[in-house]
Amino acid sequence: MIRVMYRWTVKREDGEEFIRKWEVGTVRIQTYCAGAMGSILLRSSENPEHFFGMARWPSKEIWEAAQRVMPLLDLPDPKPESECFFDELVDIIAEVIE
Repeated sequence: MIRVMYRWTVKREDGEEFIRKWEVGTVRIQTYCAGAMGSILLRSSENPEHFFGMARWPSKEIWEAAQRVMPLLDLPDPKPESECFFDELVDIIAEVIE
């Protein structure tokens, strides 16, 4: 399992509209991309123009396969500025406990 973290910079006055667009895009991804396991959107308390999304996927390979579908979904702008990959912490903890 992996998590993918995304970052966007959005003008302060466009924040609420961005949140609505992100929600629409997330529903489309979960509907049409096999393996999408949900995501969360966070707003920086230090800089309210920065938003961070974190999505769960079974593997990087499944996420990469979804990238071929996403351009067909007409996802609302803006596109993420960056993305980072993390191994699912739960898997690491389970290994330590065993």
